[in-house]
Amino acid sequence: MLNTRLPAVSNAPPIQAAPVQRDSDGYWTHPAHPAFGEDQDEQASAWFAAQQLEYHVAYLESEPEDHPAALAYWSDAGDSNISTWEPPRPEGEGWFVLSIHDTEDWGPVCVWVRRAAQQGKGGEA
Repeated sequence: MLNTRLPAVSNAPPIQAAPVQRDSDGYWTHPAHPAFGEDQDEQASAWFAAQQLEYHVAYLESEPEDHPAALAYWSDAGDSNISTWEPPRPEGEGWFVLSIHDTEDWGPVCVWVRRAAQQGKGGEA
């Protein structure tokens, strides 16, 4: 099954930084990011490899306990609005946001990516 999808994945144009326009709750996904299902780890890995991307995940749960978004998200009210969270950019150059989304196990995360072959070159938020 992976082999039937890999050519389309490997022929995809290189993903570039895009303006991050978060929704009213603070979430966003890059428009060129394929929608992989939970059972498509191999396809997702193939896409990252074909795109020559490395990634870094920032977790809302790593913020101080008194961070407004963390307080609201993990309160008894369970407010899913994380718009006050500004995920920290990883060290180094070339990073851009691939997705800011909620996960079942870790809560809100921000996936930062950069082209592994272009480390050391400038990037955009």
